[in-house]
Amino acid sequence: MRKMKEWGLNVRRKNLIIGDSNLCRFPAFREQHLQIDCYPGANFRHAGAVISKATCTTQPEKIILAFGLNHCSQRLHPTSVKQLQAALRATKLRFPDARVMVPIINFSPSLPQQERFALQALTRYIFENCDSIETIQRDKFSMGPDNVHWSKETASAILSHWCEALN
Repeated sequence: MRKMKEWGLNVRRKNLIIGDSNLCRFPAFREQHLQIDCYPGANFRHAGAVISKATCTTQPEKIILAFGLNHCSQRLHPTSVKQLQAALRATKLRFPDARVMVPIINFSPSLPQQERFALQALTRYIFENCDSIETIQRDKFSMGPDNVHWSKETASAILSHWCEALN
């Protein structure tokens, strides 16, 4: 709860990517119309709270909600889906004219089975019910030693992939 009170969002660009700590791994970029905000440890519940109190100097046209990996430990699939739905509602309420996209979650096959199942279920929901962005090619995907954070090469590939989706 403390994070949600401390975190804020001020939208200054027409394209916005907000997400969890993996976004901190993105390399420097030159897209002048792109804003990236990173919230370490955040999930879709946090996203909804941050977005609902967002301020803006520019109304965003396209938004990518890059959360989900931190739902891996949730035992109940309906909880993560409800939190995703609430985040989408908050985003559409706050930014009614924006296109909202949700990436399919890239995750390590080395995660414990229960965590993989939780993420696969959430991913299936995203694919079937959201304006989704496909994962990057498997051969371009690698994780850091913690099996949670992307490698620098993967972060770079994902940023390029998502920028294509925004254009």
